[in-house]
Amino acid sequence: MAELYAFAGRRRIGIFRHAGPRIAFAYDDSAGPTPISLSLPRSGQPVTPAAARAWLDNLLPAREDVRRRWARERGLPDTEPMTLLASYGDDLAGAISLSPDPDLPWRRAPQPVEAPLHEIATRLAALRNQPTSWLDQRARPRFSLGGHHGKFALRRASGKWLWPTYEHPSTHILRPTTPEEGAARIADLDHARSRGIPATRTELVTFGGQSALVAERWDRLGGQRIHAETIRQALGLRPADDIDPGRVRDLFLRLGLGSTVEHHDLPGRALLLAGDRCVLAPLSRAPRRGAGVE
Repeated sequence: MAELYAFAGRRRIGIFRHAGPRIAFAYDDSAGPTPISLSLPRSGQPVTPAAARAWLDNLLPAREDVRRRWARERGLPDTEPMTLLASYGDDLAGAISLSPDPDLPWRRAPQPVEAPLHEIATRLAALRNQPTSWLDQRARPRFSLGGHHGKFALRRASGKWLWPTYEHPSTHILRPTTPEEGAARIADLDHARSRGIPATRTELVTFGGQSALVAERWDRLGGQRIHAETIRQALGLRPADDIDPGRVRDLFLRLGLGSTVEHHDLPGRALLLAGDRCVLAPLSRAPRRGAGVE
């Protein structure tokens, strides 16, 4: 039986266990008041039998070819979520870090590896030409990001860019773009803010001639992780599953969030969790004005 320990900061929250085709999650007695997911409540049953697997699945790239490359580059036997996250789970969306090591918080912290500007430019160019090239394996990064688009996470500290670790969370997400596309994406986020919708602070930055959208992570505060999850995770859905607006409406009403989120906004929405409180997270991407979600 494979096991993966979940940590929020230095506190162990619980354990994912993989037995046969099923993944289950159990909370530790020492877990704090914040649930790891609305789909995995502290008491009672998961919202779906596959909720634990779905929660893990959404932490990883949605593209299977990216997952195969990640497995190949680490010599892993398969692309199961627990297999990949055992090797890439130090820095994830939200507050949780995942590790097969139950003593992760007490290990000797590795020195952060700097990502010089020319290496960032090389990574952006590689992603532009080869969409599976998310990571610079020379740095042995141990982070993961969900979604279909190629991107990578870095930490900004003391004027330097660094590859994140468990002890040193990422602060920004970088994605290759063109000046035109980048300007349009930023305008879309600005438009969302003008409608009163909180949106991610995003800049268009050039690294050695390579344009990037650089988004400040809203699930980080003061260099620390804060807990969040996507709508799909909250509903126990896998990355490829369709989101039923009716289920979202019911969830939002139960949480006291109202029911005003538009259907085309849903793939870009997430929730911030703290104890029994839940609020909508800032938009990480806004629908193109006059167009649907890509």
